Amino acid sequence: MKFDFTPEEAQTVAGAIQKWLARNRYKVSIETHVRPDAPYRTTLVGARSAAWVLVEAQGKCNYDRTLEAFARWLAARRTYAELYLATSEASDVPARVLRAIRDDGVGLLLVDDTLAVRCVQQARNFALVVTPDPTLALGKHKKRVGDLVEKFNGGGRKDALRDMCELVEGETDKLIRLAVRKGWVNVTTTQVDNMDWSAQINALASANQCAAGKSLIISHTDKDDFHSFRNARNLLDHKVRNKREEKRREQQFAERMMQGPRLTAILLAMQRRVR
Repeated sequence: MKFDFTPEEAQTVAGAIQKWLARNRYKVSIETHVRPDAPYRTTLVGARSAAWVLVEAQGKCNYDRTLEAFARWLAARRTYAELYLATSEASDVPARVLRAIRDDGVGLLLVDDTLAVRCVQQARNFALVVTPDPTLALGKHKKRVGDLVEKFNGGGRKDALRDMCELVEGETDKLIRLAVRKGWVNVTTTQVDNMDWSAQINALASANQCAAGKSLIISHTDKDDFHSFRNARNLLDHKVRNKREEKRREQQFAERMMQGPRLTAILLAMQRRVR
């Protein structure tokens, strides 16, 4: 490898990261832009199935305004990429730098004296970060939903989405049982006991099962969204054959995760209305 812009004190780190990326089946470019319009070129760009790992190798770990602006540029464009700083394990990493890169979703890689690479802070994939509407009325579930969104954005996507599905399913069950008690739907508690989540959604959105003088609890448009979200469980268990399929599934994870808080807010609003 020949570096034109990378400082000499960072080149050993860059060489170790390049070999590490290659072992993980990334096609590696040196000192290039991830996109033609990108305002910054990192030391290394690893590409695999239209996904990128961007690494800025440094002798002394530093997160300056240029890198900060680049991270935010990637996030604003929802680029399917992870951005990392990389430095020697012997290098001092200031606490303020750790806080700043964590807040901006930038990861940290350390290279030890044997040239082994260790990821000490996972980067966010900017294309998969979800930002629910902050005005949603989530009531008692505000903290829980916030924690799940944070977990999802931090990389724990499958677990966070699975927990969000359980939350929405649980609130659907509470809503239909409340609707039965209040006489809003023409079904019995015994019938509800035998319903799965899909049947509960259908009952809440059925004109035939809506009690006389009452309006639909779930609109037909929202019904479709609930079923779309319910199918997230199939995504969680779906086996992927290659990185391209994995990328598509992860994008669907983000789409479903965005639905979760909104559907939770709808269920809570309907519970208040039925009461």
